[in-house]
Amino acid sequence: MAIGFPIIFSEIDKAKSQKEKKELLLKYKSAPLMEILKYTFHPEIKFLLPPGDPPYKTVVDDSENPTYLYGLLRKLYLFVEGGREGLSDMKREVLFTQILEGIHPSEAELLLQVKDKKIKCRGLTYNLVKETFPNLLP
Repeated sequence: MAIGFPIIFSEIDKAKSQKEKKELLLKYKSAPLMEILKYTFHPEIKFLLPPGDPPYKTVVDDSENPTYLYGLLRKLYLFVEGGREGLSDMKREVLFTQILEGIHPSEAELLLQVKDKKIKCRGLTYNLVKETFPNLLP
């Protein structure tokens, strides 16, 4: 069973050293994690959404290990420059809000951090990601 992104980033946040953080990134290496890191840290990926959090309703979910976001990563291209030409800003924002409303609150919070290109995880930096996965970032 997959481990939810909020749990992964919480573990990385708690790691004491850069070496431990790197080991955790390698331990949890997966295509979905690489996508999250790429969307967050790649300097050429620009989100076409307004800054800040849009108004949305959180879902009630008692899950300790939410993994809804895994299946929705393939839709992130809709929200970045060059991803889907012809999609109006209004439609893009509505689609993003629908995703936020369909996932666990902790995942929605993480997705908003990815959109703003700053995951709240102590020590998780461009340099750490680049060092851990040299081919992921320029």
